[in-house]
Amino acid sequence: MARRRSYAVPGPSRIGGEFLLRLLLGGIVLLFVIFIALAGVGAVLTYYVTTSSNTQESVTPQSYLLNSYIPLSFVDHQGGEHEGWLLLGLRGAPAIILCHGYDSNRSDLLSLGTILRDNHFNVYIFNFHGPKSRETFSDLGPRQASDLMSAIDVVTRQPDINPNRVGVFGTSVGGYAALAVAESNPKVKTLVVDSTYTTPELMFDSQIEHMLGGSSGFFHVLTDAEFHIASMGGGHYPVEADLPRLANLPKLFVSGHDNPQLAAMTEELYNQSPQPKQLLVMEHSGIGMAVEAEKREFENQTLIFFLKNLSLRAN
Repeated sequence: MARRRSYAVPGPSRIGGEFLLRLLLGGIVLLFVIFIALAGVGAVLTYYVTTSSNTQESVTPQSYLLNSYIPLSFVDHQGGEHEGWLLLGLRGAPAIILCHGYDSNRSDLLSLGTILRDNHFNVYIFNFHGPKSRETFSDLGPRQASDLMSAIDVVTRQPDINPNRVGVFGTSVGGYAALAVAESNPKVKTLVVDSTYTTPELMFDSQIEHMLGGSSGFFHVLTDAEFHIASMGGGHYPVEADLPRLANLPKLFVSGHDNPQLAAMTEELYNQSPQPKQLLVMEHSGIGMAVEAEKREFENQTLIFFLKNLSLRAN
């Protein structure tokens, strides 16, 4: 009787299965390491963007030979002290409060403040950051808006200043603060914003893209999450949704071609705002103007707007 030859059927390779498992685990570990590395880089950039400040004051009132000014500080809601200069104009006239922009300080607005003061306005210029302010972190707008509220309170309590009527000017972060406060504070009667934005997240993204030299979708998601965590507990100002509150309040929006992202957001805010309003388009935004003639044009247009819309007479 013939025997049948049996054939061995090969079973699954134990070595091959272990190799695939190790390869999969190695890939997961590699992705985790890459994620941690990117998160670390994102945290460094987030820290840099939210703590960047320029405290080196290039000019002071003494540089302009101003005698009619007083140093005037105020304390914010968190107990930090902010330094400011009050340039004294006509007795009983309203005050114009100037808010500097991102990575800037009060000295950058002293030239504009001097021109406004020479035309009889009282002018207050203060620092959002400084050696006496407690917060080194910036949430790119809401805390600056709270500081501006405090500044308005202290300025309108000064003698010989109209207590019920102020004008506000702000650029970038200061522009967001000025817009937010104008929508909620009835003392604000005139508003000028230069190269501003609708949400702090958009300003944050703009700075990240500027630092990276371009946009990265995944990296944006990561850094936005880190910025959101870092800025938790801050205020919230729906400046775009509250634009209807600015009806009947004269507004000047300024955009500069040197910052297309902020220019686009500023012009969109202008389009959505109720009347009365004006749009001034410059080659550069206010702080970025290197050409003296362009800077003078910007300052003159700002002066004309305030003279037209913020009466010097006490009423």
